[in-house]
Amino acid sequence: MKPVHFLGILIVVTGYFAYRVFYPFLETMTIAVLLTIATYKMNSFFIRKSSNKTVAALLSTLAVSLLFFAPIVYLITTIATKVAHIDMEFVKSVYDQTHKYVTGLLSDNGFVRGSTLLEYLEKIDLNAIVEKLVSAASFIAAKSAKFLKDILLILIFFFFCNLYGKEILLYLQRIIPLPKKDSASLFESLANVMGVVFSSILATALFEGVLFGIIAQIYGYDGLMFGILYGFASLIPVVGGIIMWLPLALHQLALGNTAGAVTIALYSIIVISIIADTFIKPVIIKYIDTLLIKKDIYINEMLIFFSIVAGLASFGFWGMIIGPAVITLLISILNIYPEAAKREE
Repeated sequence: MKPVHFLGILIVVTGYFAYRVFYPFLETMTIAVLLTIATYKMNSFFIRKSSNKTVAALLSTLAVSLLFFAPIVYLITTIATKVAHIDMEFVKSVYDQTHKYVTGLLSDNGFVRGSTLLEYLEKIDLNAIVEKLVSAASFIAAKSAKFLKDILLILIFFFFCNLYGKEILLYLQRIIPLPKKDSASLFESLANVMGVVFSSILATALFEGVLFGIIAQIYGYDGLMFGILYGFASLIPVVGGIIMWLPLALHQLALGNTAGAVTIALYSIIVISIIADTFIKPVIIKYIDTLLIKKDIYINEMLIFFSIVAGLASFGFWGMIIGPAVITLLISILNIYPEAAKREE
């Protein structure tokens, strides 16, 4: 047996057992690798400024922690605290007021008492709804511990990926059956597109989250919490914003503050959905594109949005990173393939 064949068999066997050992951490390791690729230029910037790989890896990990993970942790802890202190009497009071208002509104507009909508409202079992909400909250709380553990593991893997990323990349360039130029181009293209996608997601969520947090704070809600929630909801095309501002508008309506409900709705539609999302967000994305990419790489925004939605459906929360990564990897390969195929002819 040739030594290279023996080594090949040894790699397969040890690789299998390594897979079995690290199987529980494959998802977190994958997320860490994708985040490392997406923030490759940020880590390169820190390396140039500090001239120290360890310091640069620490700064990159701190930056990702503050920009991406800190809001998530705050959201989880805040929601858990609020769920633990839910005032059921207040919930019932809000429901009764809402029911009374809707019933009166339908009656004032000529609807009879036996209308289908009124019959539906009468069939609503508030106690059953509250029980389901409490059950859902308990389920979320149980999953939160695992989620926080995953975040910690991702940050640890992310640090080491940044610390040894260059050495790993050089090794992969030596073993993959591609010319060095193609492998470098593939990584650069993937890093560029992933960087734009990840930065655009953060910029959009931050910008629109701040705008919604302001109006939420004005009307007495937790502006930071609702801002973060709106930031994540804004990643969902078309209906993302509605699922956040509509409940607040209905709550203001239930409290008898019609002007507040109309203000929240109009502010969310005009200022955030139309002005910010339609006109300002493309400018921000274009600036990020120009800042991170030296050459023009077309990224279809709807394709990225659908990849986020599909990723969320297939992989859960982390699908918002995995989905765009799969699409951008495909785009990068398709960009390189024609040149590689032409050289083979």
